[in-house]
Amino acid sequence: MKELGWSEKELGQRRKGDPAKVHMARELRERTSIDLKWIARRLNMGSWSHVFKLVTKSKSAKNED
Repeated sequence: MKELGWSEKELGQRRKGDPAKVHMARELRERTSIDLKWIARRLNMGSWSHVFKLVTKSKSAKNED
């Protein structure tokens, strides 16, 4: 969030599928053992299954580049 210059309030105001949130979620999953439920709650992204779908879609799009 620091890199984006976002505050806690702004994090909550952004859409659940905001591309920057999806990027953060993907990075957290790749670099840590944090589970999707925690990521979904912390980034205000809805359910863990929604985060899973977004991260999976993001990974496949990244691989196509």
